[in-house]
Amino acid sequence: MAPAVFGRIVLSDLEPGTVITAKETATVDGFVLDGTPKSIEIKEGEGQILTFYNAPVGGLELIKVSESDKTQRIPNVNFEIRRMDGALVETVVTDSTGRVHVDLDAGDYYAVEIEAAKGFKVDETPQYFTIKDGETTTLTVTNKAFSGILIHKVDSITKKGIYGVSFLLYDSANTPVGQYTSDNQGYVYIEDITTTGRYYLRELENEGYITDTQMKTVYVKPGETTLVEWENTPISGQIQITKKSADYNSTNGLPAGTLLEGAVFEIYDKASNLVDTIRSDGRGLAVSRQLPLGRYTIREVKAPANYGVNETPLTAYLEHEGQIVRFEVTNKSMSTGVSITKTGPAEVMAGQPVNYTFSGIANSSNVRLDNFYWRDTLPAEVRLEKIVTGTYNFPGTYKITYRVNGGEPQTLADNLSTQKNYTLAASATALGLASNERVTEIMFVFGQVPGSFAQVEKPMLHCKAVSSIAASSFVNKADVGGTYQGVWVQAVSRWVTTVYGKKPSVPKLPRTGY
Repeated sequence: MAPAVFGRIVLSDLEPGTVITAKETATVDGFVLDGTPKSIEIKEGEGQILTFYNAPVGGLELIKVSESDKTQRIPNVNFEIRRMDGALVETVVTDSTGRVHVDLDAGDYYAVEIEAAKGFKVDETPQYFTIKDGETTTLTVTNKAFSGILIHKVDSITKKGIYGVSFLLYDSANTPVGQYTSDNQGYVYIEDITTTGRYYLRELENEGYITDTQMKTVYVKPGETTLVEWENTPISGQIQITKKSADYNSTNGLPAGTLLEGAVFEIYDKASNLVDTIRSDGRGLAVSRQLPLGRYTIREVKAPANYGVNETPLTAYLEHEGQIVRFEVTNKSMSTGVSITKTGPAEVMAGQPVNYTFSGIANSSNVRLDNFYWRDTLPAEVRLEKIVTGTYNFPGTYKITYRVNGGEPQTLADNLSTQKNYTLAASATALGLASNERVTEIMFVFGQVPGSFAQVEKPMLHCKAVSSIAASSFVNKADVGGTYQGVWVQAVSRWVTTVYGKKPSVPKLPRTGY
């Protein structure tokens, strides 16, 4: 075998017809091992290539194993990867080696199994994990082998599982032995059947579908899984939404009552499964597919351009064949804005207190903002002593972070109530800073806030001017911001303080010779 050159290994003098199987057992630093075996047949006069792909380190390495035998990897298991707020990031499937690599940004996530491999039971327990930059997090999840009867109740049109269908199980003497109900994915697990023989299944109720009254016969052997695929035809109805403007929009000039295009709605069934996503057209009309009878929740997730999302959820009840449930939903013209004002001493002497007060901190938008914060950047001429947090008009919690010498953010306090006014020690001694270290930034992190969110009692930063100030004046900057549909809305306030008794430097003029 020749040495590897630019990631290539060459094998020569192989007999035609020889089948070569290769498996990567080690890889270079910074990349994830590709452990999938690959085979190829050698053909006369032709060069054959086996290619292995290595994902860079960073993200999630998810491994699925059997609960009873941890060395047994389980392929074809489906997972949803979600952020901590529930937002879906990606749906993945384990490969033939029971693993899957997912490239993820740094942050906190969880994985939820949505479909198990044959012979195993779905485990819907969320599996939480954290991703760090440049590092791979390995998450090993177990599955319990299943034996008994597995019913999968599905929609005959969409082939998706049906939630909440009830069944009666009878033994060979037609004696009822248990009642069971399908889960969110339409599965029913009937476990621990120890008696070999014939059993019968009868469907009891199936809201929104034509009930299948025919008994099904199943044969059970202990230690084996008997799968029953059971379809139902939906009795369907439809949801229609008309989207209009609620007021005159000064940005686009459209009057109140204008039909709006581009609003996006998500429709969820009673098990909180997303069943349809619809968008309003040029007539302002958003129409669902035919949906089985039942209760549905509709949420607007994206508004037309220049309008704010209407966050009021809608509930639709489809109760009879062919029914159309209609809604009219309006959107207010969108206005976004944030504000902050900071004040401090106009003049200060070295060694004196320097106290900054913050007012007008607000989300002045008429829509909710995400990632809302306010921040103060401290000049080199002052040292932080303590923080008075102030209070805010919307109940919730927030945290305060700080940076030392411009480094990474560190948490000073977390889970603070917006309704309480705290005084927090933040001096170099309280924070354990070295003599050459100082706090360069304080940030209040609120996350999601509604429109009209505002500060009530004023926050303050108590600082002290350093003993030797070289500058004749210094500037302190505060800023505030949040995102709406991924776009930042920000504002800045600055305060200039003059150093009292510090003579302004006068440039030295060149001598003229006179």
